[in-house]
Amino acid sequence: MAKFKEIEALYIHIPFCNNICTYCDFYKMMARQDAKSKYIDYLIRELDLKLKYLSSIKTIYIGGGTPTSLDNELLEKLFKAIEERINLNKVKEYSIEANPLDLDINKTNLLNKYHINRVSIGVQSFNDARLKFLGRNHNMLDVINAINNLRNSGIENINIDLIYGLPDDTFSKFKKDLKQAVRLKVNHISSYALILEEHTMLYNLFKEGKFSELDGDIQANIYYKTNKYLAKHGYNHYEISNYAINGYESIHNLTYWNNEYYLAIGASGSYYLDNTRYTNINNLKKYYEGIDNNHLEYLEENKLSTKDQMAEEVILGLRKVEGLDTNRFKDKFDKSIYEVFGDIINDLVNKKLLVLTKNNHLKIPKDKLFVSNSIMERFI
Repeated sequence: MAKFKEIEALYIHIPFCNNICTYCDFYKMMARQDAKSKYIDYLIRELDLKLKYLSSIKTIYIGGGTPTSLDNELLEKLFKAIEERINLNKVKEYSIEANPLDLDINKTNLLNKYHINRVSIGVQSFNDARLKFLGRNHNMLDVINAINNLRNSGIENINIDLIYGLPDDTFSKFKKDLKQAVRLKVNHISSYALILEEHTMLYNLFKEGKFSELDGDIQANIYYKTNKYLAKHGYNHYEISNYAINGYESIHNLTYWNNEYYLAIGASGSYYLDNTRYTNINNLKKYYEGIDNNHLEYLEENKLSTKDQMAEEVILGLRKVEGLDTNRFKDKFDKSIYEVFGDIINDLVNKKLLVLTKNNHLKIPKDKLFVSNSIMERFI
């Protein structure tokens, strides 16, 4: 049986937004204040149902949706409930996702008051035309003000999300966003290629022929030039889409990529516990009924075999630029990775799609990271 650490990471899902972006397929909605209030009440009740798992929590990540779309009264109610149930002295990283327009000084002071020390801002771009295409309603000045407010409130650990790969995109266009991010001296940058997900406004516009997808070779060119540009400016490329000033890598997200157990609460929240991957139901009525019955409703409940666990260990580990620690694999599963996946690994190494480093890490070469999905799929 695989060896896992105690649960150290908690994810909390807030499915509310003030504005629906054209590209987003996460579980979210616009809602009235009474609906938001009811949800927070049930979220706290789910937290109580899972109290036995909360004693060793070291990272908390509140995501969505847009958690900061909640007013300060509701946010404070949630923060107090968390503080009463989790020993925040043990928590190293306490993150929340935010919309730039929400981060006025009152909000940022509230975040700091309740010990949130990392904020991830959904910037996506600093360019008005790109923002309009993505359905965002902020501008560059709003982002600058938000970052200034965070810093004035004592929160220095700031991530911004950026999106490239829009129709007719080029690196020279995206570089303007990267330059502004670097100029703002944020600690962490997440840079994602635009993906046309079903059930989004952008996908529907694409199907109607309103625009064309960007050529894959151009996307790859933007990706590799982004890696070089951010490295030149002091950002460590530590995961396929993530870059950090040294020491500011996301501890919470590394829990996922290291394939450790973690907990989640909230409608559509996904978590990994006792060799099983759970996803809470993405329907508020059924979510509430489950909590009322002390028996959560799941959208998915998937018990993993040992082979499944090993495959996930490899796939998630290869997302890290440093790669997968083969010694850690053996310690965790009491079996060499080569006993399980030797033929696949040897084939990929021979094709120069994987390399073995001197410290026994299997990693995807930097010039193959853009096609990493096709490499990782070999282990499924």
